[in-house]
Amino acid sequence: MSTETETTETETTETETTETETTETLVRYRMSIAGQDRDSASGEIIEVRNKFDGVIIGTVPAGTADDAQAALDAARDGADLWSATPAFRRAAILKAAAARIRARRDELSSVLAAENGKTLANASMEIDTTVRIFEGFAEESLRLFGQTVPLGIQEGLQADLMITVREPLGVMVGILPFNFPAELFAHKVGAALAAGNAIVVKPPEDDPIATILLTEILHQAGVPGAALQLVTGYGHVVGDHLSKSPDIAAVTFTGSTEVGAVIAAHAGRNVVRVFLELSGNDAFIVCDDADIDAAVDHAVAGRIYANGQVCVATKRIMVARSRYDDFLTSLRARVEALRVGDQTDADTDVGPLISVDAARVVERQIQEAVDQGARLLVGGTRDGAFITPALLEIDTSVGIATDEEIFGPVFSVLAVDSLDEAIEIANASQFGLNAAVFTADLKQAIRAGHRIKAGIVSVNGGNAYRPDVAAFGGYKKSGMGREGIAYTLDEFTQVKSIVLRGVITED
Repeated sequence: MSTETETTETETTETETTETETTETLVRYRMSIAGQDRDSASGEIIEVRNKFDGVIIGTVPAGTADDAQAALDAARDGADLWSATPAFRRAAILKAAAARIRARRDELSSVLAAENGKTLANASMEIDTTVRIFEGFAEESLRLFGQTVPLGIQEGLQADLMITVREPLGVMVGILPFNFPAELFAHKVGAALAAGNAIVVKPPEDDPIATILLTEILHQAGVPGAALQLVTGYGHVVGDHLSKSPDIAAVTFTGSTEVGAVIAAHAGRNVVRVFLELSGNDAFIVCDDADIDAAVDHAVAGRIYANGQVCVATKRIMVARSRYDDFLTSLRARVEALRVGDQTDADTDVGPLISVDAARVVERQIQEAVDQGARLLVGGTRDGAFITPALLEIDTSVGIATDEEIFGPVFSVLAVDSLDEAIEIANASQFGLNAAVFTADLKQAIRAGHRIKAGIVSVNGGNAYRPDVAAFGGYKKSGMGREGIAYTLDEFTQVKSIVLRGVITED
């Protein structure tokens, strides 16, 4: 996948009030369709900017519906070619790609931090995770076994022998969110390719460059161009066309519940499989016997990771009333000490959000919470795309206590009288992605784990937690299906039964 550079003068904006002019080398990235580097059919581009200072990093094509269809047309041949490739060769190619990603870790981390706004440390962790996921799917694909089933278990079929095999679905579409573009590229592309599918990827428009580079790496490692394609552009154009297509076998999407519902409707009309990882408003419960220092540590780490733009971030913190003051005092001191600034500075704790518009939404949500009765104790001011980490005291009358998800560095804390009350509040939400419970009582922990309606319940650890092998996904409107190395290959394949009739005979 080639790029071009040109020198240009552009006006950049660091905040809403500060404007400067700078001369820079502009990189023009291209999408990949049928193994060819392509500009948009319309010739239009999207500017990708450093989220700290607004400087343009590069441009990508603003793909059209025609571009998306060209990728779908090519994917049919890609699926045939790739599915016919033996599993051991596919695994070797994915492992080679993982090695190339590891070798370019620093470059990819820098690009990701700049275009996304997450700290360089967080971006480096994401690239490391990306490598592990590709390696994990490569290894797991070599254990994608079927079954041999003697049918003597059913009267009249005792002479028959059934063999099952797992086969690829065919052409898949993967639609990625902005918050973890590299990691979720690996979860969707790694699984699809390991299972023998072809996949067309629609990356996020705000930060697509890392995924463009990852696509290039996979092609260099040996993945056919028609088996992995990437079409940049806007969701309402490219994503809409891809998800509506009757030419696909499945669509996998990570993003908001609102958009997920639209994609599910598109897939349903075409009887296409759909895998959705959607919104969350995760509960974080601190019981009266909890280790307060540990709970505060995990609350802070789980809320500022990726600047709070995480579906499983610490969001609704419920603390036993007997420990509430101690917890709040400690948390307040930690929040006040958080450093906001340039995401590439090693001393920065919280960088800019993905856009000024995203920061405006968080600013509005904070004000709405205050209007509903919340007390703003710390922070909550906006400067361009930056939000100073905020600490809110709330009760159940405030929307963020149940169904209002805040995608930013905002801590919401409320007092509860019992674990039962906390679980009731946790389950009152329409979401159920992850949850956390801090307690020294093992029986209490297990009881909470069984009762909380969430995909993962973490005991004495934060809810911003996703092991590569976990069956990651949510209850209720947090999604459909499960994503993880030990599970996605089953989701992305289908079972075929081959029956040998009358081969078992009695002597």
